[in-house]
Amino acid sequence: MQNKILIIGPFPPPISGVSIANQVMSKGLQKKNWKVDKINSEYSVNITHEHGQISFRKFYFIKTYLLVGKVLFSKIIYITIGQSYFGVLKYLPFILVAKLARKKLVVHLHGNHLLKEYNALKGLKRIIFHKIISMFDYGIVLSESLRKNFEPFLKKEAVFELHNFFEASLILPPEKLIPQKNYSELRVVFLSNLIKEKGINVLLEAVIKLKSKGINIQLKVAGNTIKENDLSRYFNTLDGVDYVGVVHGKEKQELLLWSTVFCLPTYYKMEGQPISILEAMAMGNLILTTNHAGITDVCKEQNAVFCEKESIEDLANKLEELVDDQNQIRKKGLLNMQYANSSFTEELFIENANKILLQCIN
Repeated sequence: MQNKILIIGPFPPPISGVSIANQVMSKGLQKKNWKVDKINSEYSVNITHEHGQISFRKFYFIKTYLLVGKVLFSKIIYITIGQSYFGVLKYLPFILVAKLARKKLVVHLHGNHLLKEYNALKGLKRIIFHKIISMFDYGIVLSESLRKNFEPFLKKEAVFELHNFFEASLILPPEKLIPQKNYSELRVVFLSNLIKEKGINVLLEAVIKLKSKGINIQLKVAGNTIKENDLSRYFNTLDGVDYVGVVHGKEKQELLLWSTVFCLPTYYKMEGQPISILEAMAMGNLILTTNHAGITDVCKEQNAVFCEKESIEDLANKLEELVDDQNQIRKKGLLNMQYANSSFTEELFIENANKILLQCIN
């Protein structure tokens, strides 16, 4: 008899780490003989920098409550919850119905902001927030350092770790990948939604700083544009900087094959363990990033270079050092390729998710 699971959370479009993870989880569990149903909690086709702010547009989410009856027909209700007060509160109807129907409730957290949000709340909001999260039977985090987010709400033994993954479509065997990588020059890629807090503005300003010193950086930028963060003046004026739009499948593979350094100088408060970092690792790139959220659970000095958050000068210095250190780029890039293919494949993600969910259901 098939186990039944209802996945509640965002699905593409737009593309984000959480929406991709939910899509892969849905398809992967079906292959593991689960009967999967889903409720798409995404209310917009565009990425926005808004978090925890009430807006008329967000009330479109109420339409999803018409689907709450789906809860009654699954054994496990799996929710990729938000990290703001509203991002938690909006799932309450599904959680209440699941508790009344005695369903197993599993919350999957894709970030490191939940505990900070809870600690910042006061009075009734804090009580409600605690009550909602505490109603879950089990929690899942992306890596060990993120476990603390559930400490006030769930027992330690009820929290599992499930690393993120890179998409199977990016897999290239080493004998095909390595001959195509050109480590003789610095080629930088930024692949994420173009939210300011992801560090894209800092990166572009660092490129300008280097250009003023006569150092030209080849940079390709990919990801969803954000209305609130207009970067057109950079893309229209900076030589050697190309915005290539949103990339998928073969286009993404070719972009990460072209690059030698993946740069994500993020200070995004909702950050967890970016899938884009794992994708770049799998394609043989050195990672240039920040000590932020769950990133340091997968990035160490052995395979990455760290820059200071929101520091144009420090990022420019790190890039300048890499211009003359192709040996380090090649060494760490090849190490990342091996590391990613042994630890962060889509197959491993689904295999481990299946094991966790089977423990939750029994």
